[in-house]
Amino acid sequence: MVDVVSELTIGAPVEQVAAFAADPSNVPRWYNKISSVEWLTPTPVQVGSRIAFVARFLGRTLRYTYEVVEYAPGERLVMRPAEGPF
Repeated sequence: MVDVVSELTIGAPVEQVAAFAADPSNVPRWYNKISSVEWLTPTPVQVGSRIAFVARFLGRTLRYTYEVVEYAPGERLVMRPAEGPF
């Protein structure tokens, strides 16, 4: 077993970083494997939101949908696979 830890210090208030990270529309800006995001439910993010992602990984295009199952702004965002290869 291998444990890997990665850290990054961001020079911005926690509330600002949390709001950016919790908005699925921003995912392509911080995760280069995701090429597009499509909201399948109205914005903003809330429990029940469904978001379709398109990713490029190992030379393949993957399409999948996640659903938000828990959301506490500034504290917690939990999504689970709803459709696709995961």
